[in-house]
Amino acid sequence: MHVQALELSHYRNYRHLAIELDPYLNVFVGDNAQGKTNLVESVYLLATGRSHRTYRDAEVIRWGEEEAQIRAQVQTALGSFSMRVILSRNQRKRFWVGGEELRRQSDLLGFLNVTMFSPDDLQLVKGSPSQRRQFIDLNLAQVSKVYRHDLVSYSKVLEQRNNLLKQMAERKARADLLNLWDEQLIHFGSQIMHRRAAAIQRIAEHAAASHMRISGGEEKLTVHYQPFYLGSGSNVLSDSSSLEKIRDQFTKALERSRSHELRRGTTLVGPQRDDILFQIDGKDARQFASQGQQRTVVLATKLAELEFMGEEVGEYPTLLLDDVLSELDGFRRTAFLETIGGKVQTLLTTTDIEDCQLDHVPCRREYTIVEGQLSLEG
Repeated sequence: MHVQALELSHYRNYRHLAIELDPYLNVFVGDNAQGKTNLVESVYLLATGRSHRTYRDAEVIRWGEEEAQIRAQVQTALGSFSMRVILSRNQRKRFWVGGEELRRQSDLLGFLNVTMFSPDDLQLVKGSPSQRRQFIDLNLAQVSKVYRHDLVSYSKVLEQRNNLLKQMAERKARADLLNLWDEQLIHFGSQIMHRRAAAIQRIAEHAAASHMRISGGEEKLTVHYQPFYLGSGSNVLSDSSSLEKIRDQFTKALERSRSHELRRGTTLVGPQRDDILFQIDGKDARQFASQGQQRTVVLATKLAELEFMGEEVGEYPTLLLDDVLSELDGFRRTAFLETIGGKVQTLLTTTDIEDCQLDHVPCRREYTIVEGQLSLEG
């Protein structure tokens, strides 16, 4: 799976851009604020329907213009097809795949799978639980239509249940109305947690192996799924393959929290409160790992993400590396690039070409970016 060609119109600082991409390594070199991140952001937006930098579509439209367009030709095992998105200041985003307009933004997922690694991802270990949930949700949503359906359904049920709880707290609704929403909350929530547990177990295996290589075999990485009902004191979900066990625990947690939810007018339990725990040699990486160790954990996890998605769909996703190599020492950079080289289409941005360690990983295509203008080197 890879992007063959990319075209931007009035996107950020690009008036117009049309380039062909190598199926493996593509390096974009330039100073800060020249448009490197804008380019990889456009591919991420085309694949997922949203930017990884902003929630406001208007921010990606070039100043003075009313709309922006992203077009790409994508090659997968199923063949080659076009993708397009139009972003407008006054209308909703619109998406096309193979010339057919999609009804919903969520329908876009799965046509072009991507893995993004930006400086913000270095917060994956020590950042908020919501960042870690977003990490696993995007992984699963790109490779599973069923997961996307359950995630969207759960979000709708959660919203309706919270509205009802608020009305009940204000004595504007009957308590027995909650039973229907409880059943749906447990059904969709348990499905989500079951798939998260299984996915994290597989990602953990790949991450441990990658971490062993990158760290030189000196440390052991373990990754654990932490469902909301275990609490922060536990790090292992026993019998994670049992959907029935998860449903049972969810039901009991919901019953225990009922009085608190009625007082506060909001749902207090569910997969929206799950977390992922990273440990190095049995110690919580959030508290005890150095900054360098945490970066190694994130590197290993990103490599594991590639392997997991590749196994699920039979093709590796496109890897977007936005100015992260400068954050790593020479050994980690080399180990990372040697792992992905010749295997995954990579769009890599950097301010210093030396960060790419091109003696170890041949650069198939190298661009220089100056004020939104690209020139192909060599």
